[in-house]
Amino acid sequence: MLSSPDCLVAGHRGFKGKYPENTLYGFEKCFQAGATIFETDVWTTKDDVLVISHDVNTKRVFVDEDGNETNFNILESYYDDIKDLRIIGSNEKIITFKGLLKWFVEAGKRYDSLEESPAKHRIMLDIKKLNPPKILKLLVQDMLEVHNDLSWWFPRIQLGLWDLRFLKYLNQDDWFDELFSKTSPRNGFKHFDIIHISVAWQTSMRFLGYNQYVEELGNDRFYFKCTAVSLIYISTWSTDFLTKFLPALKAEDLKLFSWTVNNRVQLEYLVTVGLKARLREYGVITDYPDKMVELVNDVERAYLTSVDSEASPFLTEKDEEIHVPLKLKASNWFYMLVVNMFASKGATPVSETSFKSYIDPDEITKVQVSKVWMTVFATCQKYGIF
Repeated sequence: MLSSPDCLVAGHRGFKGKYPENTLYGFEKCFQAGATIFETDVWTTKDDVLVISHDVNTKRVFVDEDGNETNFNILESYYDDIKDLRIIGSNEKIITFKGLLKWFVEAGKRYDSLEESPAKHRIMLDIKKLNPPKILKLLVQDMLEVHNDLSWWFPRIQLGLWDLRFLKYLNQDDWFDELFSKTSPRNGFKHFDIIHISVAWQTSMRFLGYNQYVEELGNDRFYFKCTAVSLIYISTWSTDFLTKFLPALKAEDLKLFSWTVNNRVQLEYLVTVGLKARLREYGVITDYPDKMVELVNDVERAYLTSVDSEASPFLTEKDEEIHVPLKLKASNWFYMLVVNMFASKGATPVSETSFKSYIDPDEITKVQVSKVWMTVFATCQKYGIF
C-alpha cells in the first residue's frame, strides 16, 4: 500500500476563484474552506514598507478612494502614496505585511492553538525576483515586531523564491547569521521553509546544487538551504521529471508543491507522485481551496484504500511505475517549447552562475520577459490551462 502524508491545500492569493485576491476576507474564507495554507505576494515600497500585491503595478487590482484607475509601481512609490488604494471588488485597502501578520496571529487563535505543535496553518510568500534581496530582512523584522519569537514563525511562514540571489543573500549577510545561530529549532525547523518557485524543474536543479555547495562549507556560520520546490503543474508531466528530478528531490528530502491546480486530473497526478515517491510533504496551490479540499479527501481515499494499482490512471501494473498519459506528455512538450523559446530570455542574472558571487541587498534586477510569453501565459491562465 502507498504511504505518504496528506496532500496539503494552499489557497492561491487567498481564494482567488471566488473572492477578490489578496484580501483578508479571502484569506479567512480560504481557512474556513479547510485549506491550511494561503499563498500571497509581497513587495517593498521605496521607503521599505512591505505590502501585499501580486503585481508590482497597481493598475489591475487597485483603485483610488474615488474608484479611479491607478498606475503606481510599488517599488518606486512611497507607502504614503499608495496606502489608501482599495482593492477592486472589495472595500479593503492595500494590506501591509505587518497588518497581515497581525491578522494571522489572531486567525491562529481561531484555527490553531497559539502554541500548537506543529502549527497547521501557514502563509506561503511569493517573493518576486524584481524585489531587492533586502526584502528578506524586512520580512523578518516585521515578524519580530508582531510576535517577538523568531522560531514561532519557522513552521508558519514559507519563503517562496524565484531567484537564487535571495538564498545567497541569506547566507552572506551577517545579520541573519547572528540572529538565526542564536535561535533554537522549532518542531524540526531550523529556519523557515525556503521554496524555489519555478516554471520548469530544470531551473530548480540549480537550487539543489546550491544545497550541496552549502553542505561543503562546514559549520563556521548559520546556513540556509532550499527545503521545497513549487512547480507549475504542467512542467511535471514528463518522464524526465519522474526519472531525473524526482529522485534528486527525494534524495534531498525536499517538499513538493504544484500550481495552479484546479481540477481532478491535475490533482490525481500530483497525489500519485506524492504517494509513490513517499515525499515528506506535498501539496497543491489552487484558486478553489473548497473544491480541492473535497477532492483531496476523495482522491487519496481511493488510492490508499485500494490494493489494485488500476485505481490510479497514472500507475502501471508493472512495479506500480508512474505513467504519464500521452495527452499530458503532449501538453508538457508544447509548454516546454514555449518556455524554451520565450520565457528564459534574460531570466537568469549573471550572478547566479557562481554560488560565491556577492549579492547587493539593494539591487533591483531588471528582468526582460518576452511579451509573447506573457501573452501566452496569461491566455492559458484565463482559460484554465495553466
